[in-house]
Amino acid sequence: MKKQKILITFIESGFGHITSARSISDSLKTKYGNKYDIEDCYIMKGSKNGLKFEKFLTHQTQATNKIRGYGFFILGLLKLFGGVHLMRGIHRSLFRKYTKTIMAEFEKRKPKVIVSTHYFLTFCASEYKAKVDKDCIVVTYNPDNNVHTWWDGRDIFINNNEDATKEAIEKHKFKKENVKSVPFTARKAIIESNLTKDEYREKLGIDKDRFCVVVADGGYALGKCKKVTKELLKTDRKITIVSVAGKNEKVLNYFKKLQVKDNIKFMPMPFLTNIYEYYGAADLFITKAGPNAILDCVYMGTPILVDYYPHPIEKATKHLFVDSFGCGEYISSPRKIRKRVEEFVDNPKLLEDYAKNTKKVDKNKNGANDIADIIDAELSKQKK
Repeated sequence: MKKQKILITFIESGFGHITSARSISDSLKTKYGNKYDIEDCYIMKGSKNGLKFEKFLTHQTQATNKIRGYGFFILGLLKLFGGVHLMRGIHRSLFRKYTKTIMAEFEKRKPKVIVSTHYFLTFCASEYKAKVDKDCIVVTYNPDNNVHTWWDGRDIFINNNEDATKEAIEKHKFKKENVKSVPFTARKAIIESNLTKDEYREKLGIDKDRFCVVVADGGYALGKCKKVTKELLKTDRKITIVSVAGKNEKVLNYFKKLQVKDNIKFMPMPFLTNIYEYYGAADLFITKAGPNAILDCVYMGTPILVDYYPHPIEKATKHLFVDSFGCGEYISSPRKIRKRVEEFVDNPKLLEDYAKNTKKVDKNKNGANDIADIIDAELSKQKK
């Protein structure tokens, strides 16, 4: 008998959506790889229209990081003028050709289940179900820590915390039976990364006797990574600074040309697929409030210092991991960040409680396994 197809969709608009999709794929293949035909698909890359729209979405993400207030303005505007109803109208008219392109990609593959971690792919999948294949099962995992106004909640919608689930039902009026909560997801590489801090430092060439800070700002380094790095390089403390420029070659080249004092070991880096190992090697991670970057760092047991949140989605992440879980601090001023880091260098015990609080998030309680079970249960229902 031909196996039912589960299509896991990948999209670049920031890199958190890819990370979450990878986690779900890993769990599905581990638990149900023999039962279903599980296909990973970078669905936007299959056509010119798809590539064009993915590039547009990426530029919008970059703009929210680069232009102060832009993310709050856009989300506020969408909410004011109808939220998801406005988004549906836009994607059925202004962006109609891109929606039709992705629906055609689905129709070519004829999946029994479409898994999405991005609002646009969720919308396209729900349209495909409504207009092409009413028996298709659409499963969305929301990788954010709240539910923003443009998510389409017509089908199964899964969150990583109860507050987001409550928000989906009470604020956005999603059907209660469609909304579910699971623990945070973790991809296989993170779950299997269990070396000690010293072992990671030896592996990565990081000095064991220096305080180590990793500085990053998502995949594009368009937040405060550059400013914070410049300020940290003023310190007179003995320190290792790993600054990750991601895919921003301009920032990387800038870092490489900087003159560094003898007390500092400076390690500028491009985009890293194993950045979680650097988190594991570090004493502190300084970053904007990207949900997946912070989650990966917390999984590795390292405290965080949030320097920026460009929109309500990342504000919710800062609230959850800093204010609620107590995994670190929020400081927006680069100068104050340097002063605080110097306090940590002088007295590392100041970070001990933050490190302990990272244990509140257990990577071995992997929500991706629960998502895999939800998908299997939905497929089983259809057989009855």
